[in-house]
Amino acid sequence: MLVAGATVVFCARTIGLTPVDEPLLIAQPSDTQQPRERLSSEALDEARRSRRHPRVTEFDYLHLQRLVDDLAVALGTIPGPVRDVLDVYCGARPYDDLLPAGARCVGMDIDDHYGTADVVTEEFLPFEDRSFDLVMSIEAFYYVPNPVHGAAELRRVLRPGGTAVITTPLVWEYDRTILEHRFTGPELEALFEDWDDVRTVENGGRGVAWALMTGHMLRSFQLAMPWKVQRLTAMLFALAYLGINAAGAAGEAVDRRLPRGNMTLPANLLLAARRPVEE
Repeated sequence: MLVAGATVVFCARTIGLTPVDEPLLIAQPSDTQQPRERLSSEALDEARRSRRHPRVTEFDYLHLQRLVDDLAVALGTIPGPVRDVLDVYCGARPYDDLLPAGARCVGMDIDDHYGTADVVTEEFLPFEDRSFDLVMSIEAFYYVPNPVHGAAELRRVLRPGGTAVITTPLVWEYDRTILEHRFTGPELEALFEDWDDVRTVENGGRGVAWALMTGHMLRSFQLAMPWKVQRLTAMLFALAYLGINAAGAAGEAVDRRLPRGNMTLPANLLLAARRPVEE
């Protein structure tokens, strides 16, 4: 299933049981940036918790909770059988428990910062054709320099009838030193136009987008404070995030009732598409 040129770190996991011709490289930070150190087990647990079970007193709660809810629906409705799964740029792997029971999941990333990657490589999808039933890339596909080629590679490693699930941010800051993409819904769907069952879900609207960016600005201010001041004011910031999330949820409810026509501003997008069976 794995082709030459990638590093195997440790064995893939089985969910619910026991624990290319032209390489496509992903966007990289500038040469001055130091390699990331491996996270401690405590930091890894917190990274997983914050993404899988966000708290209402955290700045990005509305965004992450909506993402988790929509991702759970998407992964829970994938036609079976799903035996082999590839998690592209897997990070902390916070969503493994949402995968179909019994699925064997391979995590791929550009480094082993989280200590969870089975395959570490800068090449995009160094796997044999038709290796997986499900390929997912959560909040990472926008780093692929050539998304048309990237979508074609997803299709290549999927078995006929297999599903790709990707999520990408729309309302979010970007790094000036590397190439990142921001996709609208129609733009994302156009990359998969010759696939089957293509569907896009907006992970929250204007209310979620407003709460995410307002909370992020406040969080940036908080992190700029000296550490001792951060500790003394932690409760105040938690209450502020709670208020922002409450206001964002209320704004989201109101916005859904307003006539908007074709105009939209989601914080995030989720796309699911199936490789045609008859290929």
